[in-house]
Amino acid sequence: MLSKEENELITRVGADTTMGQALRRYWMPALLSWELPAPDCPPVRVKLLGEDLVAFRDTSGRVGLLEEFCPHRRVSLWLGRNEEDGLRCAYHGWKYDVTGQCVHQMNEPVSFAQKIKAVAYPTHERGGVN
Repeated sequence: MLSKEENELITRVGADTTMGQALRRYWMPALLSWELPAPDCPPVRVKLLGEDLVAFRDTSGRVGLLEEFCPHRRVSLWLGRNEEDGLRCAYHGWKYDVTGQCVHQMNEPVSFAQKIKAVAYPTHERGGVN
């Protein structure tokens, strides 16, 4: 039988836990390809290991998996517009590519997009599964 501490060690999967860090190193199925049927289709909410994420297929057909909330004002990117190789936040219009890199900032007099990056996870699409 496991002690309480051992049980906590192997069952907690948050990003800042030992098991959570280990599991994030491996591929795991998140959604089926038909759930993102075409480039620039609406984004899809995904929950993996207790994290709220959003998946989208960009204009080039690549699949992105980002933390659901925009790093700027924490608005859900699920409400964003999937357009021109990125997911644009509905609140202030910042756009993120599949790697989480901010690639465009609307309404900023001087862009500093290269300094902004959303949490993103690499994706691989195989056999109809992402």
